[in-house]
Parts: sequence; structure tokens; C-alpha cells
Amino acid sequence: MILDPTLTAAYVLLATALAVAPGPDVLFVVANGMQHKIKGAIASALGIGAGSLLHALAAALGISAIVAASPTAFEILRYAGAAYLAYLGVQALKSWWTYSNDLDPDQAIVEMSGWNVFRRGLVTNILNPKVIVFYLALLPQFINVDLGHVGLQIFLLGCIHNVIGMTFLICVGLAAGKASKWLSRTRVGKWMDMIAGVFFIGLAIRLLVSGKPG
Repeated sequence: MILDPTLTAAYVLLATALAVAPGPDVLFVVANGMQHKIKGAIASALGIGAGSLLHALAAALGISAIVAASPTAFEILRYAGAAYLAYLGVQALKSWWTYSNDLDPDQAIVEMSGWNVFRRGLVTNILNPKVIVFYLALLPQFINVDLGHVGLQIFLLGCIHNVIGMTFLICVGLAAGKASKWLSRTRVGKWMDMIAGVFFIGLAIRLLVSGKPG
């Protein structure tokens, strides 16, 4: 037996509650759904899931502990993540401005492929140091050291959290994508990129002002 059944059951309940709570990942998927419909929403959710899986592996290998213990490394990740989110916001606002002012269609941003949207989710998740701190604070509480294989236990718990969270985000993505497809046929359609841009910039500001958890 690798995982403690009692601790794992409690962890699944907690992970589910955390997954369905509104947060930056949900806003990120919704923003991509507004811009790129169902395909973009699901791709961004899968990207976030892939990033979380890498964070789980880093936590299991002890890499996350090293990063979290270094204020410099933490701040570099935080500012890089905020800069990337701000860049996505500016690009979305640029697309909205081009469309709403009927500029040369060739100047408009070309619709992104699923892979590029997936990469968005992956990069933003990897560059979010709060995920590192979250895993370091949460996962050890559900480890039974008597069972051994502590690193493997951490990784498996991270995978469980990832599956639960990604499943919920995909559901959110489907809803956001369908809503976006419908709204695009209305007068609200031309504002979708603007709303997405505001979401991205808001997430960047949130990451900047939140600081390092105690």
C-alpha cells in the first residue's frame, strides 16, 4: 500500500472543495473560452493540468522546497508570471481594438491553435509560484511516513488533485466556450476579447499584489 486510505479519502474531499472554489485558474479558462471558444477553453484547462503535474513532480523531487526557500527565485517566478499574463491581456485588448475599430483585418491577431492555447495554460501555471507553496503546504499533511516512499506519495496526491481540478476546469471550459459561441452571435460578441484582456490583466495584478504566503 502506497497511500493511507483514510488520509487519502480526506484529501480527495478537500481537493474537490478547493477545485470547485472560484479562483484564478477558473478565470483563466473562462478568458480563453471567451477568446477561442470551446477548443481554447479545453486546451487551456489541459495546459493548466500539465503544469500542475510538473509542480507535483517538482514537489516530490524536492525542487519546489528549494524554490520556495529562496526569496529571489520566488520573486523571479512571480514577476515572470505576472508579466506573461499582462502580455496575454495586452494581446487580447489589441485584438478587440482592431476588431471594434474595423481596422485592416490583416492586422488582427490570427486565431490561435489548440496547441498554442495549451501552452498558455502550461506556462502560466509553471510561472505561478503560489502553486509551489500550495503543494508544499497541503500535500505533506496527508502523507503517512510509516508507509515510506514519501516522494511517491506526494506525487500521487498531486496527481489526484490534478485530475480533480482538471476535470472541473474542463467542465467550466465547455460552459464558457458554449456561452462564448452564443454571445459571439449577439452585440456582446465584439467585447469578448476586451473582457478576456481585462481578466488576464486582473490576474497579473492579483499575482503581483498578493505577495508570498506566510
